[in-house]
Amino acid sequence: MKIEIWTPRYHDRKVLVAKYKVGVDNEIVFTKAKHLKGMTFKMKGSELVKYPIETNGTLDCYAVPLDDFTPFIEFESILGGERD
Repeated sequence: MKIEIWTPRYHDRKVLVAKYKVGVDNEIVFTKAKHLKGMTFKMKGSELVKYPIETNGTLDCYAVPLDDFTPFIEFESILGGERD
């Protein structure tokens, strides 16, 4: 499941991921954080649910440290072009 998040919470370097958006395999993309734009991060749902629950003021969210996300690099990006 693709989860779009505006920006991490910078004062404690955490990302709030809404509970209802979490699936089995999750791709997290940041839409308004300039230094993270164009990057995709992956995390399994079974890992996400282990984090503490906080609220963003409206929804219950998992509070995940930004450093715990694994950057995802597509195979084509590594090779610098298309596969044969």
